[in-house]
Amino acid sequence: MHFDYCTSANLDFISLDETAFRNIIQHPDLTVTSEERVLDAILMWCMKSEKLSGWEVVNELLTDSTLESVFKDRLQLVNDLLPSVRFPLLPYSLLKKLENTSLSRQIPAFGDLVREAINYIECGAATHGNDQNVRFQHRRSCYKELQYICDGDSNGVIYFSGTSYGEHPWVNPVLSKRIAITPSSPASRHTDPKVLVSRTYQGTCFAGPRTEDGNIFAWWMVDIGQDRQLMCNYYTLRQDGSRAYVRNWKFQGCMDGRSWIDLRVHENDQTMCKPGQFASWPVTGPNALLPFRFFRVLLTGPTTDASNPWNLCICFLELYGYFH
Repeated sequence: MHFDYCTSANLDFISLDETAFRNIIQHPDLTVTSEERVLDAILMWCMKSEKLSGWEVVNELLTDSTLESVFKDRLQLVNDLLPSVRFPLLPYSLLKKLENTSLSRQIPAFGDLVREAINYIECGAATHGNDQNVRFQHRRSCYKELQYICDGDSNGVIYFSGTSYGEHPWVNPVLSKRIAITPSSPASRHTDPKVLVSRTYQGTCFAGPRTEDGNIFAWWMVDIGQDRQLMCNYYTLRQDGSRAYVRNWKFQGCMDGRSWIDLRVHENDQTMCKPGQFASWPVTGPNALLPFRFFRVLLTGPTTDASNPWNLCICFLELYGYFH
C-alpha cells in the first residue's frame, strides 16, 4: 500500500528475497502513482542497486556495459518480472521514448512489452481483445473509484469535490474553489459557472459561441483541481429548459488546458430530445486509461435551435471514473 514510499525513500527493498518482491509487485492491491515507479523498482532490485535511480540510469549503464555485468545473478528475473509493469498505462510519449533505448534493444522482453503497449494505444483496445489481461487494466487501488449508477446520482467527481472529498457536507465546489468552470463566452446571468455544478435545475444556462482559427465553437470546461487527476469512464449532461438540443460534440480531456484528447466523439447523436433531460455516456478505449485534470464538452456543430444554433445549452455536468 506504500509502494512509492518504500521504493523511493531508501534501498531496503533491494534486500527482499525473490518470493517477497515478486509477491509485492504482483499483488492485486499494489498502490502506485505511476507504472514508471514499478518499472524503476524492478530494475533497481534486479541490479541490486546501491543508490536510488530510475530506468534512465539503468539505460545509461547498458550503453557501455553488458546485461550480465549490470544484472549479474538476477538477469533471468528481469524477463520474469517485467510483465508485472502495466506498460499500456504509461504515457504514450514515454513509451515512444522507451522504444528507442538500450533497454529495448538489449532486453527482448522489454522491447516487446513496450511495442505491445504502443500498438494498444495507437490501434485501440477493441482491435486487441486484451481487456481481460491484467496488463491492460488500471490498478483500482491507486485511485478512488467513483462509479456511475444513474443520471443525477451523487457518486461523481464533482459531487465528491463538493464534499471536500468526503470530509464535509456538500457545498457548490465552484464556491469552495475545489472545481473551476470556464465557458466559451463571458460569464453572465445565463452563463454562470456555479450553475453547471449545482444540484438545482436551471431553466436557462448556456455557453455562447466563440471563433477559433476561423471555426465556431462553444464549450464548457472543467478543471478538477491542481494535483487532481481522473481516468474518466462515464459522464452526464443535463439539458436546460430550452429546445436547443446538441447533436454534434466532443467530450475531451487534457492535462495542461491546451492539448485536448478526444474521449468520446458524438456525431448526429439524437439522445437529447426533451427540456431538462439527463443523459449519460460511457468513455471506452485506451484513452479511458489516461488521467486528466481538465475536461470539456465542445460543441462541434449547430444545435436544433435555428435562432441561436451555437449556444451550448446544458445546466449540469458530472464526471465519473478513477479519481486521484
